Amino acid sequence: MRALTTAILSFVALANAGCSDSTDGNSAAAGTSAGGSAFAGTGAVAQGGTSGGAVGGGGGAAPVGGASAGAGVGGSGGAAAGCAIPAQNEEPPSMLSQTGCVDMANPSKPLPGFIPYSVRSPLWSDSAEKHRFLRIPSGSKIHVLDCTSPADSAGCAADTIGGDDGHWQMPVGTVLVKNFSLGGKIIETRLVMRRSMTRWLFYSYEWNDAATEASLLPDDDVGKARQVGAQTWQYPGRSQCTQCHTPGGGFSLGPSTPQLNSDFPYAEGAMNQIEKFKQLDLFDAPPKAMTGYPDPAGADSAEARTLSYLQVNCAICHRPSGEYSGMDMRWGTAIANMNLCALSERDAGKNGLPKYRVVPGNPLQSSMSFRVHALDELRMPKIGSNVVDPVGAKLVDDWITAMPAAACPPQP
Repeated sequence: MRALTTAILSFVALANAGCSDSTDGNSAAAGTSAGGSAFAGTGAVAQGGTSGGAVGGGGGAAPVGGASAGAGVGGSGGAAAGCAIPAQNEEPPSMLSQTGCVDMANPSKPLPGFIPYSVRSPLWSDSAEKHRFLRIPSGSKIHVLDCTSPADSAGCAADTIGGDDGHWQMPVGTVLVKNFSLGGKIIETRLVMRRSMTRWLFYSYEWNDAATEASLLPDDDVGKARQVGAQTWQYPGRSQCTQCHTPGGGFSLGPSTPQLNSDFPYAEGAMNQIEKFKQLDLFDAPPKAMTGYPDPAGADSAEARTLSYLQVNCAICHRPSGEYSGMDMRWGTAIANMNLCALSERDAGKNGLPKYRVVPGNPLQSSMSFRVHALDELRMPKIGSNVVDPVGAKLVDDWITAMPAAACPPQP
């Protein structure tokens, strides 16, 4: 896996590759098997047939989640049917039921071979309830980034493909599933698939009103808005995906040691998620101990919860290697080094936007507060949200209010 990590670092140019299918450059289509698509070549993925997603060109064992996984990862063992990663320039199935990635009768339940997981500090998704699952190919391992290790120092650099300390670098062939529900009704399923060392694929499916089927949304950079009850739900376009799923963030945003260092209610009983993945022998090496991110709605200090919120909701883009690298809101970055203080807003004055990003003690004069409350083009996060997060907005406001003047140099 460390060899895979090293190889990944040479593909920084992927940042602008987009979300839709295109030629991978290091894998070639090898035809179609009975169960799905197959790929040959370096780092390629075999899907379908009896392999069910083994790494390599010639099949292999069933994906993780067989007999050794037991009820804790979704029940019975055996290969997960379907859920093949599309081959080069192929569209995925137009209907979610044809992908084999979701239990259509009960989307909150993982299929055999998929491991359910949760995160400590969730991304704000307009109050939607989310269920998350992942599957990695049999025999593959997850490499956990350790920024204190010389072997991982390149992966932790600001301008490379890697992620934050403790980020889980997923092997080729990984499939992540996230289901979104509003008011107890499922509305969207997103699939995130690692097709090769250089390509991640992102697909969104819209569930019908009867919650019996979901349709693939078009490949565009606009997405789709839909009225769900009293709010507008925004489905992302595929080319919008890489605005968040960036090389510097490691592409897969959720799975990390600080995010999964908590108990999960598995079928056989609650267990720490890190220990569960160790039990299933899914790491190439035991991950180092790391404190979990504080729950923004939890009982930790207000500052710790705010910094956790910024890490998950803002640092996706606001980091040295992000889309908006002028600020650094990553966990562990000192306030003085976030580039929030004494800096003028580019759009200052537009729609009432304050002049400075942060004015200690005064959220009303701080554009950071303004943006998390805004519902127009000045809103942050920039895409994927049409509803103000009451917990997050209050955290930001209280954090700025309590910020001592010494935290920032005097404003001119």
